[in-house]
Amino acid sequence: MGLLENTTLRALALALAAPAVLGACMEELPRPSLVDDVRILGVSNAPAQAEPGDTVTLTALVVDPEDRPRTLRWATCLVPEQGFGFFGGSSETGSSGGNGYGLDDPGSCFDLAEAGDPWARVLGEGETATLVVPADLFDDDEALRLTYGLPADIELAAELKTLFLGIAGVNLTVSLRVDVAGRTLEASKRVNVGVPSVLPDNPANENPTEATFHIARKVDLIEPPATADRPADGTCFSNEAGDITLVRGTRYVMTPQNIPVPQPTYAALVPGTTTDQPFEFVYQQENWFFAWFATIEGLDKDASKGSAVPENSIQLAEDTPETEGDLWIVVRDGRGGTTWCATHFTVEDP
Repeated sequence: MGLLENTTLRALALALAAPAVLGACMEELPRPSLVDDVRILGVSNAPAQAEPGDTVTLTALVVDPEDRPRTLRWATCLVPEQGFGFFGGSSETGSSGGNGYGLDDPGSCFDLAEAGDPWARVLGEGETATLVVPADLFDDDEALRLTYGLPADIELAAELKTLFLGIAGVNLTVSLRVDVAGRTLEASKRVNVGVPSVLPDNPANENPTEATFHIARKVDLIEPPATADRPADGTCFSNEAGDITLVRGTRYVMTPQNIPVPQPTYAALVPGTTTDQPFEFVYQQENWFFAWFATIEGLDKDASKGSAVPENSIQLAEDTPETEGDLWIVVRDGRGGTTWCATHFTVEDP
């Protein structure tokens, strides 16, 4: 899930189409994990899942190797998209990776606010923003009807409304615009709002704030502990405080820690298979996903996940001219929870 400016995205689409039309060779695109310009790597909201009346704090991971002045602008809106029980909602698009907007890109809340959409409003400027969920969001069925494309003349049965509010909820979309060096980048984040208390065995989601990592040289064949205390300073590695040193030509293994075993399950509404049963109620297992970023080429993988092979490695080339760099790891739980860490590193010869 990557972020490109709208103009860049259009250019990319033309570039992808050109070889098929003209038989030309397309220049290789940069890896999503390489941060060589300003990027929005993640957007987090706390709480990870809100209820009507909650105050939600929005935070962004915006990185720039040149550390240029920037302005962050925020807006929110409600667009027709399902909650996290449907099609991977409550996720982020336009962020973390350089592959362009997802197919479920909700559009810009700024544009909707400018057009006078009653559900859209600008939240202001700043490194963080506050979203106050309307206390009366579910007093009528308008938000549910808009979200799920339900006709106005169909009355929602109490049981079905309980399933909607207790399981899938409604996604409030947040748009973030970052202005830097005469350019504007945009990302979107879904903030899931529901009433999970109506289903006691389906607790509200939380951000994976306990996620941390272990780093060691591959040749040392270290088996890191499965759990560890997360560094209080926001850096990534439980066994290396603060900045770290990477030796050119040496491969280092980075292993995620504190992955819940087993991962918790949560209730979800999924599309039904018949017209008589348009929705099905199922339980799904959560999974942690890791997106890896660095200012110097050398990461083995752009992304990994907890249920497969979560570890990653980094090896800087022996002729790497840089003497320092930065590493970021963004952790998502697949239904809106997001956290991250950042570590600065110096580069040395063997």
